[in-house]
Amino acid sequence: MDARDIIKRPIITEQSTSVLDDKKYTFEVDTRATKTHVKKSYRRNFRS
Repeated sequence: MDARDIIKRPIITEQSTSVLDDKKYTFEVDTRATKTHVKKSYRRNFRS
């Protein structure tokens, strides 16, 4: 599974935007991905 295929898109709702101040982000992810896959994919795509 490719890191770019795990995280599909951000979820923008009233609740998800209220937790942005706590540096918590909400994404739609592939149902086959584990927490470890999501963590690695996030780091690879959004962190340097």
